[in-house]
Amino acid sequence: MNVTLWVEGEAFRLKLEEGKPGFFRISLNDRTHDVSAEFINPEEVLLNVDGRVFNVTINSGAEAHSVFVNGHAFQVARKASSGMEEQERGRAKKKEVSASMPGRVAQVLAAEGDEVREGQPVLVLEAMKMQNEIKAPRSGILRRLSVRAGATVEAGAMLFAVE
Repeated sequence: MNVTLWVEGEAFRLKLEEGKPGFFRISLNDRTHDVSAEFINPEEVLLNVDGRVFNVTINSGAEAHSVFVNGHAFQVARKASSGMEEQERGRAKKKEVSASMPGRVAQVLAAEGDEVREGQPVLVLEAMKMQNEIKAPRSGILRRLSVRAGATVEAGAMLFAVE
């Protein structure tokens, strides 16, 4: 099976080859991985990817799914939502980060105007009793920090932008 998945607005080509029950070979953007899956319940699975174990929780939505991988939140859709490709092109220079699900801002770790590095935690979002570090998607200057500690945010709310 071949499919394109949109993760946080970025397209990933996925090829899935099923083996014996619970075992798969997955090619993701031309890199191949051996994967086994053990379902804990219908929404939670332990994935072993090339010997590394990931706890994955999936909260299904109408058009997209909130996926937590070892506590890190991602918004995943099987196809681009209307305008997603155009939005991504517009965000290429100024990368905006939105909440993938509703939650409460537990902690803000950087200030507007700070220089941040790609992968640096900017804030902690508490959702479904889990604390998730929301990281800078690229290196640059933190702009438009739209939240403060203690604030409640809805899914899709803009949290910050990095230029």
